[in-house]
Amino acid sequence: MPDQRGYPSGIYGPGNGPPDDLAAMDRDAAAGNDPSWLSGPYLEMSERWQPMLVCMGGTQAFREGAGYLLPIEPKEDEAAWRRRVSHAVLSPYTMRIADQAAGLIMRKPVQIEPKEEGGEVDEYWTEWIQNVDGYGTDLDAFARRVVLNSLLLGHSGILVDFPTTEPAENLLQERQLGLRPYLLEVRADQILGWRKEGDSPLSPVNQIRINEYVTEPVGQFGDRVVQQIRVLERGSYQIWRKGEDGWALYQEGTTSLPVIPLAVTYSGKLSELMSVPPLLAIANLNILHAQRQADLQHALHVAALPVMYLKGYEDSGDEIALSANSAILLPETGDVGYAEPASSAFESQQNFITELENQMRNLGISTLFSQTYVGETAEAKAMDRSDSDSMLAVVSQDLENALQNAIDMAAAFVGIEAPKVCVSRDFDLQKLDGQQVGQYMSMWQNGAITHQTLLEILSRGEILPDIDIESEIEMIESSKLAGLDLQAAGGIPGEEEEDEEAEDTDAGEEQDSEVRQEVLRRLRATLDENSEEEDE
Repeated sequence: MPDQRGYPSGIYGPGNGPPDDLAAMDRDAAAGNDPSWLSGPYLEMSERWQPMLVCMGGTQAFREGAGYLLPIEPKEDEAAWRRRVSHAVLSPYTMRIADQAAGLIMRKPVQIEPKEEGGEVDEYWTEWIQNVDGYGTDLDAFARRVVLNSLLLGHSGILVDFPTTEPAENLLQERQLGLRPYLLEVRADQILGWRKEGDSPLSPVNQIRINEYVTEPVGQFGDRVVQQIRVLERGSYQIWRKGEDGWALYQEGTTSLPVIPLAVTYSGKLSELMSVPPLLAIANLNILHAQRQADLQHALHVAALPVMYLKGYEDSGDEIALSANSAILLPETGDVGYAEPASSAFESQQNFITELENQMRNLGISTLFSQTYVGETAEAKAMDRSDSDSMLAVVSQDLENALQNAIDMAAAFVGIEAPKVCVSRDFDLQKLDGQQVGQYMSMWQNGAITHQTLLEILSRGEILPDIDIESEIEMIESSKLAGLDLQAAGGIPGEEEEDEEAEDTDAGEEQDSEVRQEVLRRLRATLDENSEEEDE
C-alpha cells in the first residue's frame, strides 16, 4: 500500500518515527487546505533542529528556552531562578566550528569558467556574480552563507527568482529596466512541506511550500511583519498571506521554467529535502556545557557569600550588628564562624566542564583547532586530515552542484549561456616550512624543476600570494633584458665577430644567472616576512 503521508516510507527506524499526533492531523480536513501545514518530515527534522537553533541563537536563545534547558529546581524561588537564568551564557563552540568549516570550504573564491574548452564566459555573468541577490552580495559571500546554514541544519536551498513585471522585448531593454534574476537563500526550517508525483523515490517533486516573512508599510512611517507562504510548482507559483479571516491567496503567476526554481545543497542528506545536521552531537554537548557552566557559576555565586553561624548564642530576636565597632557575646563554649562548601566540589564540576570542551574539540574538524608546521610527517598529516577532508569535499561538491543548478536556472530566465561553476576543494592549510622551501629552491637551481613549477609549488604552499605566474616570469625576464640592453649601450663598438659571439653567450648565461638571483632574492624576502609574522 503506498504511503499516504506525503514522504517515502521506510525512512524512519523503530522508535524514530513521525510524531504521534500526525495521524490526528491527517484526519483533520482543514489541514489539507492550510498552506502553513507542517508535514511529517518537517516535524521529524524539527526535533533535530531544536539544539541547532539554540546554538545558532546563542545566549539569548538559551535564556529564552530556560524553561526546559535550565528548569527551576525543587523549592527554588522563581525570582532566584530568574536571576540564575540571567547569568547563564552559551559559549559559541558550535557556531565557531561551523563558521570555520564554511571558511575552509570557501577559502578560495568561486570561479566561473566556460563550459566548453576554448569558449568564453559572457560578460553578463562577470557582472552578475558581483550582486547575486539584488542587495549587493557577491557570489562568494552568498555561497558562504548558504553552506554555513547547510552545515548547521543539514541542508539549505537557493531560490532563483525573477522580477514580476512585464517581460522586456530584448536583452538590452531588460538591462535598462534593471530586470535580472536574483538568488534567495532558503533555510531548511523554511521548507514546510513538499509533494512528489508518485511513490517512487525517483519521482520528481512537483510542489514545495516555503515559509517567509515580509514587511508592509503602515501609515506614513510605520511597517509591520507579515507571514506568507510561497507555494512553488513547475511553471507556476502562489503566495498566501494570513489575515483576520485566515489564509488567503495574495498573488499567483507563471514562470518560464519547466522545473521548480529551487536548488538544494546538503551536508547530511537522508533523502530528498531530508537531512541530519552533521554538527548535532557537538550542539548537544554545547548545550550541556552551558547548563553545567550555569550550575557552576550559580554555585560560585552562592559560595562567595558564606553563611555565618553562632555556636552557643541565645537568640533574643534582636538584630546582630556586624562591624569593627561591635561585638557578639558568647559563652565560653561558644564559637562563631562561616559555613562554606569544600573547594573539591567546584573542582569536580570544573573538570567535567573541561572534559566537555575536549569532547567538542575532538568531535570538531581537527584542522580547525591546531596546525603543525614542523615535527610531523606528510603521512601523519594526511591520516589526521582524511576524515575532515572527506566531509568537506562532499559538502563542497554538493555546494558546487547547487550553485551550478541555480545559475543554470538563472541563465534560462535571461536566455544567456550559463558558465561552469567551480568551487575549490583545496582545504589544506599546511604551509611549506623553511626546509621544504629550501629543497624546492635547490631543485630549481640544479635544473630539476622549471621556474614556473617552482612558483606554482610556492603558491600552493601559501608562501606566495595568488599571482599570475606566467606574467610574473615575463616581468622578471623583461626587466633583466632591459638591464642588459642598458649595459650593451655603453660597450665598445668595432670588436671582432668572434668576440661578439662569445659576449652573446656570456650575456645569455649572465642573464639566466641574474634572473635566478632576482627570484632567489624575492623568495628570501618573502620567507623573512613570513617568519616575522609567525614570530609576532
